[in-house]
Amino acid sequence: MPPNFPSSLAFVLRHECVYAPGHDNDLAFVVPENVPGDTGGCTKFGIDAADHPGLDIPNLTLDQATAIYRDGEWTQCRCDNLPDGIDTAVFDCAVNNGVHVAGILLQRAIAACGHAITVDGNIGPVTIGVVATVCQVSKWGLIDHLLELRRQHYADIVLLHPCDGEFLHGWLNRVNDLEQFVDASSPAAASTAVTA
Repeated sequence: MPPNFPSSLAFVLRHECVYAPGHDNDLAFVVPENVPGDTGGCTKFGIDAADHPGLDIPNLTLDQATAIYRDGEWTQCRCDNLPDGIDTAVFDCAVNNGVHVAGILLQRAIAACGHAITVDGNIGPVTIGVVATVCQVSKWGLIDHLLELRRQHYADIVLLHPCDGEFLHGWLNRVNDLEQFVDASSPAAASTAVTA
């Protein structure tokens, strides 16, 4: 299993799961949900019926969901080839916003760091190479740009579809939580932990 995939998936599941009463945060008691206004339909572990037709969502297991995420968003976004922190940020964006949007936002974040790149949503060898170059100078600057662009993306969704405004607070809280999760793995956080 990819080394950073388990921790990244744990972050995603923290935001994607609904639990049976009295079993919060226990992945053995995740239940399906069907949120009014959510076009995904029946969802469990964040895996929805709209994107996975024919899949038995109510009886989906954690192992099945793990394989779907690993073979889907994680692999499609080449997260194994992305630096720590950026891999989780891109993966979570792909899960919540789609693989193409995650690629576009990553490439826009690269451009915001002053590096030329084609913004086409495809995280291929060129994008991977430019990410490595950017990270030699400012990995955390790239992550900051990526998170801000994601916040703006949510704001743009609500501008285009005001009925989605009810979800905005939750979306932004998720990005804030992601920021804290990624910051906790930063060298500065590790240094503080050692000297504390």
